[in-house]
Amino acid sequence: MISFIFLLIILGFITAYGLSILSAGLEDSDRKIPIYLVFWHALLAAAYFGYAIFNRSDSRYYYYKASSAFLGPNWFDYYGVSTTFIDFLTFPLVQYFGLSYEAAMLFYAWLGLIGFLLFFITLKENLVTRPTFFGYDLLTIILFLPNLHFWSSSIGKGSIAFLGFGLFFYGLSKFGQRWLWALLGGVIIYHVRPHILFITLIASALGYLFSSSNVGTWGRVAIVLISLIGFYFIAADVLALTGIDEEAILQESTTLSRRAFELSKATSGVNISGYSFPLKLFTFWFRPLFFDAPGALGIIVSFENVIYLLLFLKIVNPAFIFYMLRSDAIIKTSAITFLGVSFALAQLSGNLGLAMRQKSQVMILLMFVILKFLDEKQQKIVAEEQRRKEVLATQLEQIKASRAREVSRRTLN
Repeated sequence: MISFIFLLIILGFITAYGLSILSAGLEDSDRKIPIYLVFWHALLAAAYFGYAIFNRSDSRYYYYKASSAFLGPNWFDYYGVSTTFIDFLTFPLVQYFGLSYEAAMLFYAWLGLIGFLLFFITLKENLVTRPTFFGYDLLTIILFLPNLHFWSSSIGKGSIAFLGFGLFFYGLSKFGQRWLWALLGGVIIYHVRPHILFITLIASALGYLFSSSNVGTWGRVAIVLISLIGFYFIAADVLALTGIDEEAILQESTTLSRRAFELSKATSGVNISGYSFPLKLFTFWFRPLFFDAPGALGIIVSFENVIYLLLFLKIVNPAFIFYMLRSDAIIKTSAITFLGVSFALAQLSGNLGLAMRQKSQVMILLMFVILKFLDEKQQKIVAEEQRRKEVLATQLEQIKASRAREVSRRTLN
């Protein structure tokens, strides 16, 4: 408990200082959003802690491994990717800094919070207008969806992966100034989930290669080259972690089907092995939906999924396709990353609990794309209203001038 209080004070001061810097560059109407984000994330972190007390949680297993020094006393004995990387991060927190389980949870929740603040900056600086959803600010709604906060508030991959995505897209938003942040985000994503970075690099290469807006030729060349170099260095880890080698690629579909069937045996599982691929994607993106909600948590997530579904329906039209063709590089990257990760993870979404946890890290990318699409529509509406006002003002001036000439003519007569 002492380590928890001590860490809470330290992180509190760091967060307050960061918020003061962030708020200085915001409009008055937006300055309270980061503060509310801090308290909302803290509330959901506390909710996850309560959830972990009464349910099985990976966070306790990670902490146990670090506290028992199961691989030995040397920190770099734990270095690796995927699950091993979480052991690597947690080991010094427990062994060197003496953090309790509660304090370690606090630290990981704080890392997830940083991811949210980075996404807030990224979304804010890419919007011209503020689209609404049933009369409420859509940006605020997206940032405060509970499932995103819940699964990025504990010891584990969720908070670290979300931080990595936040850094990566924060860097891409102004790549010329923040390329180092994008690189750091990519390194983090790689260590947590190499296969997800593989998809993200492909998305970045395609997004910037086929976009001429907001990025120069040399910038596009640099990003494509970085992506190709990244492919080379992480390909072996991707193949190893997905269980694929040069002689076994043809067996992958069978392996995925078997894993989906095994996951469907769980209490919160749904057997998707016989589903069509579109139905698998729908399950991953929008379920549970009340009727198949696994417990109280599933009911809460169902409300969130309804929001996702309603927002998704806004882009199911030909105008969205034309928008994507001319969209910025960061939007193309977000969309391709979201689709690529979804295609990969939807194969294993037979367990709804697993789907709720995994999709939380990428749904914000879809929300980013939808926000920008609605932002462009709103810009057109605003521009049209402005044009009408200018036309009306011109007509009024013409009428006034005509009346003035008529008055002058009558006076002379």
